[in-house]
Amino acid sequence: MTTLVDRADTRFDGDRRRSDDGYFHKDETATYLEYGLSGRDTMVVRIAWQDVRRSRGQSYDEARGLAASEIGWRRQVWRRDATVASLQATALIPGQGENVANQAFGSGEMAAELRALLGQGLGRHGFVEAQTAWRWRDGEYLDEARLDLTAGWRVTDRWQVLAQSFSVWSVETDRPGTRAFDQHKLQLSVSRELGAQTIQIGASFTPTGRNAINQQALFLSVWRRF
Repeated sequence: MTTLVDRADTRFDGDRRRSDDGYFHKDETATYLEYGLSGRDTMVVRIAWQDVRRSRGQSYDEARGLAASEIGWRRQVWRRDATVASLQATALIPGQGENVANQAFGSGEMAAELRALLGQGLGRHGFVEAQTAWRWRDGEYLDEARLDLTAGWRVTDRWQVLAQSFSVWSVETDRPGTRAFDQHKLQLSVSRELGAQTIQIGASFTPTGRNAINQQALFLSVWRRF
């Protein structure tokens, strides 16, 4: 489970310049589940409840409730020593909150995503992982390409440091009311194991983007193995 506080009072315009843009507030609590169906197959589920507000000029938007929910299936397709490759298919079901980045809350229709994951262990103390995805959106909303990168280093038996980046690009040209965009976030966190649980705390920021909100966030996660 992750609790996140996300704020922004500027945005990136079409030339990647920061400009004043009212404010964006998002408080979110999300539950994420991975359940092994077999030695190679895993079910993944994510459900998020949000309280979101957006003010921009004379426009104001707010919502409370579920954001887009995700349900998917991941299959390990290759493994050699400390290297693992997987594929994941996910369906996204819209809710009342933020379903599509930079769009009105509650807007957005069904979406589907195909994701490839490649992880490499670095001895007993670290790992690196890359995930690339293509997200198809129904209706007027633009399809997206995504790239997530993670590096983790175990400082002690219980403490770990994680550095991550999350990037998304729209892969279609502007449509009426929907502008092409990209957004890139960097995230740093530390985690500590407490028996079957892991506590993680971290922060993220947005160093660059185009037609996107300049977001900064703090989060606290509790993970439990079962």
